Amino acid sequence: MKPSIELPEYPQEVEDWWWKQTIQQWPDLSEEKILNLIRKEIVLQSDRFNKTRSFDPQAYGSRELSILTYGNFFFPRTWKAMTLALSEAYSFREWNKPNKAPIRILDIGSGSGASGLSALFLLRKFNIENSISLDSWDYSGKSLSIQKNIHRGCFDLWNDTQIKTQRLDLRNQLPPQKKQRFDLILLGYSMNEILQNSELNERVDWMKQILGMLSTSGSVLIVEPAEKEVCNNLHETTAFLSSKEKDVFIHAPYFNGAPCPFFSERTHYYSHEVRKISSSALIEKINNPLRLETREVKFGMTMVSKLPTRSFPQNTSQCRLVSPVRKKKGTISFIGIALDGNEY
Repeated sequence: MKPSIELPEYPQEVEDWWWKQTIQQWPDLSEEKILNLIRKEIVLQSDRFNKTRSFDPQAYGSRELSILTYGNFFFPRTWKAMTLALSEAYSFREWNKPNKAPIRILDIGSGSGASGLSALFLLRKFNIENSISLDSWDYSGKSLSIQKNIHRGCFDLWNDTQIKTQRLDLRNQLPPQKKQRFDLILLGYSMNEILQNSELNERVDWMKQILGMLSTSGSVLIVEPAEKEVCNNLHETTAFLSSKEKDVFIHAPYFNGAPCPFFSERTHYYSHEVRKISSSALIEKINNPLRLETREVKFGMTMVSKLPTRSFPQNTSQCRLVSPVRKKKGTISFIGIALDGNEY
């Protein structure tokens, strides 16, 4: 079956840019020694993300090896996750760009720019001709500098766009609201770090600040790691907001504004995406002795807006898959959340 929309691959120009910076950083080392440095750092970063949950600003996003390892191995995964989420927002969830005015995007906790730059690239691939401005906020000055360098070095991928970066400790109060509003606000794997160990009321108050920066027709697109507690916190926060605030509507991942059905129930299931992706020769070379999963990306996601959600019939004619598809004895089985918000 032909897909309804075909997404672009991760740009070779961006992969080449990262690798060029890497070999320039260690000109006296052989390729294999550089690869081994990266492999050891991948293990450390994986433990930081998945085991220790340590996001110390003094270590994360400050060392050259840390940044370059992230750029060569993890950056493409964040890019692809946000590409998948934004393509759904644009092609299915009725995110509407301004007619002719510039598109304003805010990337919160941007790091070196995987989410924001992927948005610029995808919108250009969708033949959107509006000029685009990207505001990027992060606490790592080095990461923000790299983001600007990638934007400048690969400008043919996103012509007529501009970037403005701001170094901020986002765990504290967000900058005072200005008159300007954003058409897209992106949080790519950053909300859980910024609001680590926070309570529901703190997450809700923080999200209210985010929504205060959103244009009337804009959308907040949040992608998070596929971990049960992180995903449940995400969906609990948006469900509370949509139930208490008259102008906050949940557009994704389910239908008709329905919240995630899993976070409030005693179940081992939790809402997240598992998508097949392609893997480059460089990533496979890096990964060869590590044997990590490189051909799929897992993430939790949600999309909220001030506009009412797209209306679907309250029936079971369509669903969103929430389990693997199993084939046994000529039968295909899976679990899905239907248009009526129930599990089948």
